[in-house]
Amino acid sequence: MESQKKYKPEFSVEFFPPKTEEGKIKLRKTREKLAKLKPAYISVTFGAGGSTQQGTFNTIKEIKESGIDAVPHLSCVGQTKEQILQTLQRYIDIDIN
Repeated sequence: MESQKKYKPEFSVEFFPPKTEEGKIKLRKTREKLAKLKPAYISVTFGAGGSTQQGTFNTIKEIKESGIDAVPHLSCVGQTKEQILQTLQRYIDIDIN
């Protein structure tokens, strides 16, 4: 009889970067509550065409600094190869890799 591998289920949560100070506070509180459930990571998306990339970066940085693995969504739409490499380097610089 072939042995069956058992996998521990994992989950992640995804946030949209907040646009206001009030949104940042709400997101922080929500993140703290969800962190108790021990997600594998938290991902952060961005607006159409990458319109909130700086907000994504700031949110990812804060999540990482809180001790939770964080994963950014990246957009290559309307960006040069150099811009994409710069974005990737910014994440590498804060230990997102």
